[in-house]
Amino acid sequence: MSRVTIKEIAAAAKVSPMTVSNVINARPSKASPETVQRIQEVIRSLGYQPNLSARALASKSSRLIGVVVPFTENQNQLLLDNPFYAEVISGIESALRQRGYFMMLSGIGGKGSDVDALAQWNVDALIAIGIYREALFERLRLRHLPTLLVDSYIADDEVHHLRVADEPAARRATEHLIAHGHRRIALVTGTVRDGGVVEQRLAGYRRALEAADIPYDPDLVLAGSVTFDWGIDAADRLIARRATAAFCTADLIAAGVLTGMHQRSISIPQDVSVLGFDNLPVSRMVYPALSTVDQAIRAKGQLAGKLVLDLLEGRSIARETLMDVTIIERQSVGRVRA
Repeated sequence: MSRVTIKEIAAAAKVSPMTVSNVINARPSKASPETVQRIQEVIRSLGYQPNLSARALASKSSRLIGVVVPFTENQNQLLLDNPFYAEVISGIESALRQRGYFMMLSGIGGKGSDVDALAQWNVDALIAIGIYREALFERLRLRHLPTLLVDSYIADDEVHHLRVADEPAARRATEHLIAHGHRRIALVTGTVRDGGVVEQRLAGYRRALEAADIPYDPDLVLAGSVTFDWGIDAADRLIARRATAAFCTADLIAAGVLTGMHQRSISIPQDVSVLGFDNLPVSRMVYPALSTVDQAIRAKGQLAGKLVLDLLEGRSIARETLMDVTIIERQSVGRVRA
């Protein structure tokens, strides 16, 4: 079956091809409401599908937004293995679709050798999640596209940022455990890298301890990877170090800690309290239900999509946008035993 053309739609609607083109390309003000309705009815009846490649050539806009997720840890490099990414990317896609844009999603290694694929697809703008100042960022910067960094601490005048205030958020989380009487509080986290989110959360953890006159013990900082398996492995270390509470910088790690404690017959929260970060759906599925720091991940993704399109379409946005967090109290945190 041949593709329906604009000329065929124009003939059926008894208007010019230019009028049809204006309606298809979201310029309905150039036609009367009655004409717009008639053209849309013909489009539906004929089953017209726009040729996006031709539209991109004609308008010099692909309506594609590149979304980049770098592989920052030595894991199996499955793009959506971490449910955090699934949540934030769902939010981004929803916001883009609502405004007639599409998403090209790519997982990229640290050297950024796959960035050229984004250029071949002629993306209009970029969203990069959790990126550091390294080869990948420099390759992205060379594209000179409107760029929004999500959960990044790169200082650069050519990019915009969206994130939570990670240091204050981690301080609040640690203070929540201190308020329940805990003093041997462990931080269970992924790799601590200079200029990254985890470094900021470690700083917030330390600030909370200092404010409460609790000595900082580096043996209570357990750094591994942002995985369920690392959480399980960390359980032995928490027990050996006599921690009464664990602040995990990701719910995925916290879910592993809960499982590891159950395997070792440690009661939560009677023996050890566990606090997560993210408020992923899994935090309500584990037992006991996980107390966590809610950073509204899907809403963050939706805001990222909105911000990058505002930037692309010439609207003024703040160089840095910060989202607030909320502590969700469930059943995994309790008062320390006397």
